[in-house]
Amino acid sequence: MGRSQTAPCLQCRCRKVRCDRQQGTCGNCERLEFSCSYRRSVSCKENKKHKNESAPPERQRASRACIECRRQKARCSGDLPSCETCRQRQRACSYTDSDSPVESCQVLKSATALFPIRRQELLSAIDQFFRHLYPIPSFAFLHEPSVRQHCLNGSLDQSLALSLAAVTNAYLSMDQRLLQESASWMLRVEAENVLHLHEPSIRRVQTLLFTVHYYIRTGEFARAYMLVGLAARAATALRLNYERPELTFIAQETRRRVIWALTSIDGYFSVGLPEHETISYAIIYQRWPCHEEEFSEGKPQRATGSVQNLTEANSAKTPNLLSACHQISKIQRDVMRLTRQLAISEDPLAGLPGLVQEIQNDLWRLHDDVEVVSEFSISSMTQQLEMKHFRWFARYLLAVLSWHQVHCDLYRIFLPGYPEAVPAGIMNATDVNFREHAVQTCYIHVMQITEILAGVLALSDTPILPPYVAVCAYQAARLILFLPSLHSVRLEITTESAIRSANLALSVLHMYFSTTPFAERIIADLERLVQVSVMSPATARQLGYLSNDQSDSGRQRHSQLAVHSLVRQAKFEDDDYES
Repeated sequence: MGRSQTAPCLQCRCRKVRCDRQQGTCGNCERLEFSCSYRRSVSCKENKKHKNESAPPERQRASRACIECRRQKARCSGDLPSCETCRQRQRACSYTDSDSPVESCQVLKSATALFPIRRQELLSAIDQFFRHLYPIPSFAFLHEPSVRQHCLNGSLDQSLALSLAAVTNAYLSMDQRLLQESASWMLRVEAENVLHLHEPSIRRVQTLLFTVHYYIRTGEFARAYMLVGLAARAATALRLNYERPELTFIAQETRRRVIWALTSIDGYFSVGLPEHETISYAIIYQRWPCHEEEFSEGKPQRATGSVQNLTEANSAKTPNLLSACHQISKIQRDVMRLTRQLAISEDPLAGLPGLVQEIQNDLWRLHDDVEVVSEFSISSMTQQLEMKHFRWFARYLLAVLSWHQVHCDLYRIFLPGYPEAVPAGIMNATDVNFREHAVQTCYIHVMQITEILAGVLALSDTPILPPYVAVCAYQAARLILFLPSLHSVRLEITTESAIRSANLALSVLHMYFSTTPFAERIIADLERLVQVSVMSPATARQLGYLSNDQSDSGRQRHSQLAVHSLVRQAKFEDDDYES
């Protein structure tokens, strides 16, 4: 049979593929939904459109091989951050900036020039975010099923997608190319938010939260501090601090989680100072976040039957530790503000022990509520370590550590000579038995924190830990190094054992936070304190570890920022005094 004299269609000729020359529209164009050049009409009107119909088709595929596979002329899987061939051969894998994905990224197809991200990178970032970062309370403000669905149908907000991917890369990736791209993405996202500053929305607040987290992670604390203020202002403009009963369950819960995520970021900046608060608890009229299963399924549930093994997530209702973490954070802010207010008090406060007892009752009430609902003891030293492979391990660990740390923060103000101790007038007026109780309480809880940290240090595959774990480790080490100087007969602690415990905390900091700019000063200061602890008290006071009989100004101690405060690390300077 002779070969058909009909020329292949223009589309197949441009793509250099075999054309079946089927009249009307060839098989390739029909399958790929191209406008085939065979589809012509003798009418004049259709002839005018012929030029557009005959245009070369949009490219559907592109080379996705990495540089090394191209050089070796080997088959490349195109996986990120490294392809399968490079992983098998244990060689460095990298792609050129012009590499395109196997399929067009529907999520960002309308703005790929402005927001360049590969489809596989975005999907991988979403998976990693919800697996490793979402369990951290300050990241728990997205509805996972909705995000995945929006990604599939191409309606995921572009700035939100990029900021999510950038934060995930900043925490989990070691690929320098990805990290450089992430920095570029965040600059574009930030510019987009500033451009639409007057048009706040839930998505833009969520994007701002991601932006703040990104800059905290990368050490740009001044930038993060200024942007978190914009996020808080946008949240109050949208009245996210109020309930909206007329909305759907998911919409209501998303609003709650955004506002509580804002409060959880506050601890990085304010450390009890009202002027640095992200958002005040006094203006929040929202409920606490619901259980994770309810949020995921999109409807409230009621627990029935007895609670089984906590590690069996599909057969038992796990405790709502997201709510617990936020409640502990609120109590902790109250304690820090009380500490600062007492620093500038000149007269003894007769009701101070009663006030401390009220805060203690709040802590025990929270403890009992969690235990009754789920049979999980928030004061347990070992139970949360048994859940290291559980998705919500970070919340278990954070809830327990924070609960013990709040006790230490509450009672350490009654330790004579401690930097955060109340002024001498209040200290002398406090009952001796109460002060001894405070010493014993600090010792009990700091030792439990130390034991938990020892368990964390022994874990070989611990996931990403919340930044506040570094703060707990640092504050616990400070306190335990100070306790031997009290010479209390009820304390079974020596300087040598205190140093061992402090070094254990230091090991946790080095293992999990050594590359984190947030923890650099914490680690440096703790190393200094360990060195000071082997010196005499006089030398320690000279170096600034022990205060000189509360000689520091109360107002100075009231406004002093902690070592881990990001406001302090931002190093803002007032340089306009000459103007």
